[in-house]
Amino acid sequence: MTMSIQPTPPPGPDYLQSGQRPPQARSGGWLRLFQGVRPVTRAGVARDALAGFQLAAMNIPQALGYTKIAGMPVVTGFYTLLLPLLAFAVFGSSRYLVVAADSATAAILAGKLEGMAPVASARYVALASTVALLTAGFLLLARVLKLGFLADFLSQTVLTGFLTGVGFQVGIAVLGEMVGLEVHSNRTVGQLLEVFRSLPQVHLPPKDAARLRCAPVGVRGSLGHRSGGWC
Repeated sequence: MTMSIQPTPPPGPDYLQSGQRPPQARSGGWLRLFQGVRPVTRAGVARDALAGFQLAAMNIPQALGYTKIAGMPVVTGFYTLLLPLLAFAVFGSSRYLVVAADSATAAILAGKLEGMAPVASARYVALASTVALLTAGFLLLARVLKLGFLADFLSQTVLTGFLTGVGFQVGIAVLGEMVGLEVHSNRTVGQLLEVFRSLPQVHLPPKDAARLRCAPVGVRGSLGHRSGGWC
C-alpha cells in the first residue's frame, strides 16, 4: 500500500495560491501615472507650490534665453516650460530629474539648422519640430530596447569638457547683449571678434547691469564653493 503525501499550501491570499500576480505587481506595468507627485498631502501642497513659484521665477527667463540661442521664436520657450513639465508630472516617476530647455541642446540645434533656413523663419521652426519629433522617437525606441546602459560609456571627463565648451559658447553668444553691442555673426568665433572690435562702443549701463547679475555667482564662489563666477 502506497501513501502519497501532498504538501499543504502556505496560508495567504487567494491570488497567491492561484498563481495570480498581486495587485501592486499588476499595476507595475508601463502605465504608472503621477508617480513623482504621489502621495499628495496638505502640507506638501503648500511646500510644492512655493517650490514651483521659485522654479518659475528662475526658469522662465532662462528658457527664453535658451530659445534665442536655438534660433526659435521666443514664444516657443514657454512651450518648453509648460508642456514637458505637465507630461512629466503625469508619466514621470523621479522627484529629482530636471525637465526643461537645455543650453547644450539649443546650441547644437542652432548650429545644424542655421545653414538650412533663416533663423526663426517658418521653415526653421518646421525643421526644429521635425528634429524634436525624431529625437522623441529615438528616445522611445531606446526605452523599449532598454539601451540606458549606453550612458555608462560616457566618461565624466568627456561630459565635463562638453559642458564647458557649451558654457563658453553660450556665454559668448550673449556677451554682445551684456555689453550693449549688436552682434550679427552666428558663429562663436565671429561673435567674439565682433565684440572685441566694438569695445570702444560699449555702453556702461548694460555692462554694469550684467556685472550686478553675475555678482551673486562670484560671491558664491568666494564663500568656498567650487563653482566660481564668470564675472
